[in-house]
Amino acid sequence: MDVRLPDGTIIQNVPDNMSRADLVTKLKSNGMAVPADWLQSPAPQSATPIETSPSFGKQLNSAISDIPRQIGLTGRYALEGPAQALQMFTEPVAGLMRSAGIPTKPLSQIATEAADWAGLPKPHNSLERVVGDATRLVAGSGGMLGASQQVAKLPGMIGEAGKVLASNPMAQLTSSAGAGATGGLSREAGGSDLQQAGAALVGGVAGGLVPGLATSAANAGKRAINAGRQLVNAGMTPAQMDVQIEQVLSRAGVDYSQVPERARQALRQELGSALHLGKELDPTATARLAEFRQLGITPTRGMVTQDPVLITREMNLAKTGANASDTGLQGLARVQNQNNNRLIDLLNESGAARGDAYAAGQQAIGAIRGKDASLQQQVSGLYNAARSMPGGDTPLNRSAVVNGIYDALAKQNKLAYLPDNIANMLNTISEGQVTRNGQSFNVPFNANVLDNLMTDIATAQRSTTDGNVKAALKIAREALDGTPIQPIKTHFGGNQLVTEQGAQYLRSKDAEAGKFMDALLDAKSAARSRFQWQESSRPVDAALSGVAPDGFVKKFVLGGTVDDARALVRELGSPVPPGSLVDPRNPVAPQGPGIDAIKNAITAHLKDKAMGGQADEVGKFSAAAYNRALNQIGDRKLSLFFQPDELTQLKSIGRVSSLMMNQPVGSAVNNSNSGALLLGRGLDMLNSVPVIGPLAGPAVQNIRVGVQQRAAQNVLPGLLVEQPRESLARGLLSPSAVYGAGLLSAP
Repeated sequence: MDVRLPDGTIIQNVPDNMSRADLVTKLKSNGMAVPADWLQSPAPQSATPIETSPSFGKQLNSAISDIPRQIGLTGRYALEGPAQALQMFTEPVAGLMRSAGIPTKPLSQIATEAADWAGLPKPHNSLERVVGDATRLVAGSGGMLGASQQVAKLPGMIGEAGKVLASNPMAQLTSSAGAGATGGLSREAGGSDLQQAGAALVGGVAGGLVPGLATSAANAGKRAINAGRQLVNAGMTPAQMDVQIEQVLSRAGVDYSQVPERARQALRQELGSALHLGKELDPTATARLAEFRQLGITPTRGMVTQDPVLITREMNLAKTGANASDTGLQGLARVQNQNNNRLIDLLNESGAARGDAYAAGQQAIGAIRGKDASLQQQVSGLYNAARSMPGGDTPLNRSAVVNGIYDALAKQNKLAYLPDNIANMLNTISEGQVTRNGQSFNVPFNANVLDNLMTDIATAQRSTTDGNVKAALKIAREALDGTPIQPIKTHFGGNQLVTEQGAQYLRSKDAEAGKFMDALLDAKSAARSRFQWQESSRPVDAALSGVAPDGFVKKFVLGGTVDDARALVRELGSPVPPGSLVDPRNPVAPQGPGIDAIKNAITAHLKDKAMGGQADEVGKFSAAAYNRALNQIGDRKLSLFFQPDELTQLKSIGRVSSLMMNQPVGSAVNNSNSGALLLGRGLDMLNSVPVIGPLAGPAVQNIRVGVQQRAAQNVLPGLLVEQPRESLARGLLSPSAVYGAGLLSAP
């Protein structure tokens, strides 16, 4: 072991069992000085060395074995700290109880006794006592903060007091630690109660300043890093600038690859100085600027920041300038007017100027009716082909068809709703003859009659608006589709003699009948497919039922369901050709003249809502009305008609117009225009005064240049992230700095 002498000299490698007397003898024999107090009062032979320096291994083992003790001390401080903090409220009451002769223990004493009962260790040296003071105050402050946060939720003055006590939590905790440490150090040095309280107050104030100093140091580090970036970024190419802009916009969820090159050039020019200086850009504000530039609209600093104070100043200043006769003061008002016109132009360029709901409805209805006419021609051709075949006039079994229709209607209790003309046709077919003017005529039931019956039922079904009648006709058509069609053959008795030639003739006729039936079934299947398509969607049914063209667009495009719109696109659009290169993230919508007409009608509708029906020359774009109309149609329906980039622009118009016109909470825009009118007229009167006017002119000019132009065009300051500045004075006002010293005086 090593022995340290009183004068600081270290004697190494002294045996563990050597006494002080033996050590004195060894020192004398080596000619070394022996401490005088060792000679005056020698220790017994069994005395151990007075001071040793343990090895690193012993120190490590001691630290590891001391961990449970430190945990126990932490538990003690966690009990005693909140109890001492609560004594600020409990001791006044407890003092009154003691003065009344009621024995009452301090809350901190109760907590200490509880810790002792739990067997928690106590601090046994100066360091542990000072650490305990700091830890108790931090625990007490944490409890006070939690309670204050709950009190802050209460109404009135109590809630306001709670907000004050709960403010600056980090500063309060560091203030508590500082107060506890300095007060404890003063006590260990023999300081009086007053000295301890003073030291705790100073330590609490100093501790409260720590967060502000840390923030200032962090900002200084950022400035140093940005200065380094400035040197690196000084020679950035456009591609390198694009990389940095892309990183900023990606944090705001914007895909920079979708930004047009024209807007990219504007962003490079606008953000170049900030990037070269290595300054940090606000992703949200930068994304707003990108959207403004993409649409070719001039933003102001208030628009990109959405700062209520800046918006208030800009809006009121624009009104003031518009009410003045000096054209130099009218810059912001003209920017607002130009932006309004640009929004209108964007919609006109997107198709609003070409939009006509009636024409779009005509084109859509015409396309559907054209398809129906083509299908009808196909079905008629198949029936005609069947009739022209040998055996095409073969009579069909009429009773199975008619009975099947009546049976289906009776089962669903719809027989009474069958229209008279269809019922008469079925009765005529069933009886096989009709009487007119006292004469009877035979009515065949062959391929031609079957075709006419199916067509008449489908036409009657589309022509009626009565739900019961429509249901009855649908039942009749489905029964007709589902009933097997059988030819009627002539049967003879069993004793006829048929020659080989006659038998061959009969066999050929049977084969002809089979081919005819196959052709008839093909025609019947084609007719069934046509009728099913007619009922496949509401737009198809309405187009074939005579709906008005303008009402068609309103009902199934501007209104209606997504399924209605999807069915309409299916009828009008040309799908993407197979093998086309399509970005899976941006699926391409079908195209075609009918789709284009619908898109133009939608855009015209959006513009009409935004303008309130006013003409372009006098209309004021309403962001609220436009976005409401856009949301009523919905993204899912719009994506069926518009390409991804087209839909993105429509939504960008809504967002940018909202940013232009938004008055966020906290703004105080003078919408009545009264104050701006008075101020504008006052400026005119001031300029007209002979002596004062010329003197005031330069000041007015400064307002124009310094405020209006910077606010309208210099948006860069609004894009920069404002570094947080922690005021050092906040540490001085920390509640912990005030009551920290008082907590130390707790019993």
